[in-house]
Amino acid sequence: MRRLAILVLCTLGLGLGPSSPAQARREFSVDYRYEQVWGAAIRMLRVDYGFRIQDRDADNGYLLFDYVDRGRSFPGSLELVREGEGADASVQVAIQVSAMPSYVERMLADHLSQKLRSDYGAPLRRVRRAPPPTDPPADTDQDDDSSDSDSDAD
Repeated sequence: MRRLAILVLCTLGLGLGPSSPAQARREFSVDYRYEQVWGAAIRMLRVDYGFRIQDRDADNGYLLFDYVDRGRSFPGSLELVREGEGADASVQVAIQVSAMPSYVERMLADHLSQKLRSDYGAPLRRVRRAPPPTDPPADTDQDDDSSDSDSDAD
């Protein structure tokens, strides 16, 4: 009985038991205009890597593509979400390639960041707005130091 328990624990510990597929996803933010990121992402996937783009929608900000590795094709997605407006605008990017290790998404994210920098230069500087000043709290406990200083002068 004890041997069976040890065998079951070892099997589960080695990952031979039931498991769910890993879902890696790389998310990062870039300080470029949405249109710049969209164009660079399409050029990176289609021209630089030669991947087939299955579906794309610029208004909703997604690309579905086939990531090819050693002759095998894996479904991938790239999502873009606008953040902020005007000078505070940036784009949140999410890259996912099913059934591939997380370094694939990291590689694609790094390549996209490098492509944006080489195509458009340094990212836009985000304007950080300072929070509105708050009024200091009214001091209800007033010490009358002026009377003390008058008595010391005498």
